[in-house]
Amino acid sequence: MAFLFSFLITAVISVAAGEVSENASVFAAIPLLLFFIFLGIFFDAIGLAVATADPAPFHSMASRRLRAGKKGVWLTGNSAKVSSFCNDIVGDICGVVSGATGSAIAGRLFLGAGAFWLTLCLTSLIAALTVGCKAIGKEIALKHSNAIVLFVAKVLCGFRR
Repeated sequence: MAFLFSFLITAVISVAAGEVSENASVFAAIPLLLFFIFLGIFFDAIGLAVATADPAPFHSMASRRLRAGKKGVWLTGNSAKVSSFCNDIVGDICGVVSGATGSAIAGRLFLGAGAFWLTLCLTSLIAALTVGCKAIGKEIALKHSNAIVLFVAKVLCGFRR
């Protein structure tokens, strides 16, 4: 199932990112690149927060018939699946797509002499930004896991009537 989700999500995102990075200016592709980087960071933090959250406060909220509490119980009860989806599927796909988008941007920006080194610097900068921000996101997720899970639960409840 994870293989199928990964394949389909990557295909859709890659087509969309490819269209934007090929047909738009470099300055329009840069916000797309940043979006993919920060989306991956955001989902990695959610995945870690769900895996480390204490389910007790959500059980308390659910016993008071709060929808966000029930959704929090579901999230923490299915932490392996939720974490796998957030970290392994969405987070990793965003990493791959941001790398491909960064390479496409570098290919359009840097032509001629020194292109290899400039492309290497840009892709290294993208990797460093991703890894550094993910480390910060993980630190936040560990310290505020219950608050993050509650936020996600409230967002998910907002999509339900």
